[in-house]
Amino acid sequence: MKKYIKQIVALALIMSFASCSPDDEKIDMLSAGGSSALPGSISRLDNNVPINFTVKLKEGVTVTKIEIYKNIAASSTAAIILGDKVSDATTTTVDNVTTATYSSSTLGSFDTFPTATAGNTGKSGTFALAIKSTFSDGSVTTIPYVQTVGKGIVWKVLDADGNAVTSSTSGVTSFMLDDPTAVNIRYAVVKKAATAIASVVGEWSKDGLTYAALPGSFANTKQTIDIAAIPYSTYGGLAVDDVIYYKFTVTTSTGQKDYINTKVTIATQPLGSEMTATLSDDLASNKFSLKTGLNYANTDTKNGEIIFTTPFGISKQGTTVIDFVKSNATPYDTADLFKVQADYNAGTKVTSLTGLMMNDIILYKIVRGTGTAAVTSYGMIKVGDINTTTLNAVTTNSFGIVYKEASFL
Repeated sequence: MKKYIKQIVALALIMSFASCSPDDEKIDMLSAGGSSALPGSISRLDNNVPINFTVKLKEGVTVTKIEIYKNIAASSTAAIILGDKVSDATTTTVDNVTTATYSSSTLGSFDTFPTATAGNTGKSGTFALAIKSTFSDGSVTTIPYVQTVGKGIVWKVLDADGNAVTSSTSGVTSFMLDDPTAVNIRYAVVKKAATAIASVVGEWSKDGLTYAALPGSFANTKQTIDIAAIPYSTYGGLAVDDVIYYKFTVTTSTGQKDYINTKVTIATQPLGSEMTATLSDDLASNKFSLKTGLNYANTDTKNGEIIFTTPFGISKQGTTVIDFVKSNATPYDTADLFKVQADYNAGTKVTSLTGLMMNDIILYKIVRGTGTAAVTSYGMIKVGDINTTTLNAVTTNSFGIVYKEASFL
């Protein structure tokens, strides 16, 4: 739809006009000679790049001069007050499209911005400006313009569709000690084509103050880093509740920098509550379920998962999917689920153990259920007192145990 605006448009409209007309709408009925579109944002790295914006002109009119000023008005919605001139823009016309250009280097230092928050530690902000355009028909327009300077490196997280989107945080607050599951953090460098990147450096710290280099190299564009796969020796060893700070710094060929950081706590998945039991060769109670914590008679073919085995041992019962690893080096009091899994995987699996002694440690893996309902658990057993008793000429062998197990969350 075309709007025909009379030549007697109020001066206020002329001074604040910013075109948002469709391309096929003619400007030649406006009282001003033309209008300027507003430039887009740049990143903190772009301290010496061309900032371009288009100028729409009334038929038969050319642009004489375009100037960029500081706008020292109290707010972006207040009347424009021109301050110091920032730059004169140059103009070029190609295929009847006029483009104005000035350099971001004339804006001044980006280091004047305050430090950002929420994981985007670094500096970004805005410049309050005004574009003053003079046209060959003698008309002049002045429009407010806020030049946004965003982060030069940002965190990326995966949305519900698996697409990487910009985030104010890394999206990761912890990873579990000894957990083989990948824990990924992602960064992306943000810049204009004219800005050349010299490097991206990854670092870590335990106090957030003194940083050391992370192993490996880091891309100048974007990268995904599995922080759980970084060798613990990199940090001088890790323990539960340690806090690791990760920092990624991008540097341009001219020395401009920006960085992001994140804080990650080292967590663990403990084993479940400790259970106590006695295993015996008494046929009335020689079978035992690690799940229920109950003893069952030898005639029970349904509930028992392990069975007392002479002399002083255990074996899998029936079709139970379980095997054992004797691992006396695994600390019963402090081992978590991942330690138990790792030591179990490293050991020799058997379905029967005999000749157990007090304080022996037995690791086990058990699968309960089938198909999609199957649940895999890892556990550890510590052998207690070994006893032999005789009553009414009947000798009974038994030993106490404590045990605990868990399944991965």
